[in-house]
Amino acid sequence: MALSLPRSQRNKYVVVALTLVVLIQLIAVAVSGFSARQNSIAVAEDAIARDGDTTIESILRHLDPAEQSVEVTARLLASDLLDTSNPGLERYLYTQLSVMPQMTGAFVGYPDGSFVFVATEEDGFRTKRITMGDERTVIVEHFDTDFVLTSTETLLDDSYNPTLRPWYGTAASSETINWTDPYVFFSSQQPGVTASRAVRVDGEVIAVVGVDVELSGLGAFLDEMSSTETGEAFVVSGDTVVAAPSRYEEQVTIDDDGTIRLLSTRELGVPATGLDMGSSVTRIDGDDGVDLVLRQQLPDDQGLDWDIVVRASEDEFTEIVAGQQRMTLFITLGGGLFVLLALAILWRVSEPIDDLERAALTDPLTTLANRREISRRGAEMLRGLHADEVLAVLVLDLDGFKGLNDSFGHHRGDRALVALADTLREFTRDRDLVGRLGGDEFVVAQSVSGNDEGVASANRVLIGLRQRLDEEFPGTGLGISGGLAISDQYPSDFSTLVREADAALLTAKSDYRGMIQLSERLVESGMTNADTADLVD
Repeated sequence: MALSLPRSQRNKYVVVALTLVVLIQLIAVAVSGFSARQNSIAVAEDAIARDGDTTIESILRHLDPAEQSVEVTARLLASDLLDTSNPGLERYLYTQLSVMPQMTGAFVGYPDGSFVFVATEEDGFRTKRITMGDERTVIVEHFDTDFVLTSTETLLDDSYNPTLRPWYGTAASSETINWTDPYVFFSSQQPGVTASRAVRVDGEVIAVVGVDVELSGLGAFLDEMSSTETGEAFVVSGDTVVAAPSRYEEQVTIDDDGTIRLLSTRELGVPATGLDMGSSVTRIDGDDGVDLVLRQQLPDDQGLDWDIVVRASEDEFTEIVAGQQRMTLFITLGGGLFVLLALAILWRVSEPIDDLERAALTDPLTTLANRREISRRGAEMLRGLHADEVLAVLVLDLDGFKGLNDSFGHHRGDRALVALADTLREFTRDRDLVGRLGGDEFVVAQSVSGNDEGVASANRVLIGLRQRLDEEFPGTGLGISGGLAISDQYPSDFSTLVREADAALLTAKSDYRGMIQLSERLVESGMTNADTADLVD
């Protein structure tokens, strides 16, 4: 007969066993909680660092069309290939503004004080031409959105002299494109920055070309630059905030004497000094807890003395973990019978962190890949190509999107972006990369067997998008244009392909709206836009 322990002794062992189980669980909870918190902070720092890189890339992409416009116009003037009469030069500058919405003004100033200026208005465009001769004349003309003349006036008391403006002197003393510090535009009385370049013939300055970019456009652009709820991105110069998200309504004030006053970093709770420059995130104690702050410089070769500051609350990343930790401790103290439940709660501790990681890689409006994920997956696709494959990169942009927003509201614009994203999913494969670069610009990357397949696939996508937009947004003038780049045997990276496709897109929007423009490399290889025109038409 087997011997059995007395009930009291068995109960003692049960209590000891349960106590050990609870202690083991408590230790496991403590260790997992600490690990989860550290992981959440690491995820936070990685997300903010990626936001910094993305913001810098996006700001440069936002300003790059302005620099391209200045460079092209300067070269055409230097080669005497532009009609500088009225309305030849005015119409050329209008064309630049109509395809580059981030620019609000384009102009040419001459050493003798002559000046030609075109600027956007709420209901069209306004031009100003100063002519120097026996008599100084100043003529202002107003045009509708199609650049049809609506009124003309002559200014008798205008004293504007382009050679005295900050953009002129800076450009005239330099051989490159220059950006001014923020100042108040003479015409619109709005704060902004100007990119300008001198036009030289035989070493002599014959003109200065410039374009205006208002700070309000940069502010609206920064609204989409953070992947977290509390995250914010700023453009700063020293202790001065050049651009902030649009919720900072009082970020710019103009005194009665015309002096511009911008917010300081201290007013935002961000110290001007003491931050690690580069890719390191600094923890800053604030009134509402700890902020994670990153400050990065724009590349030196851009001619902009600007930094990017990105910040987010550490609590946003750790509070979920802390709440789950408290719940786990409470359940664990209930005893060994709740072991399985406690393990389930522990598993849930890590789930919000995974959600944060996914959110950091996804565009919130369309749920497509965002810019960071596009860069990562695009480089991965390029490395994974087989010997008989190439990578086709198609960059798409809506035509008439600004007019849709202005006429029907931003909610209608958001609907158009979502419809475009849904259609892209329908006309692409699961293994293709589909993402939103920002604003109304999207990208599709596909591994294909050759250039012909890449062009055919790009046309199928464009046709599908155009049909969808015609069905859902009739009478709005909404259209779609694209630029296509394809990798070849020469070493290239994904960002280079995106830039080539983006450059082709600018040409398409200017000269071949509603079609796909091939990249310069594809055209040089023997392909022409006729290869796409038949399929699109």
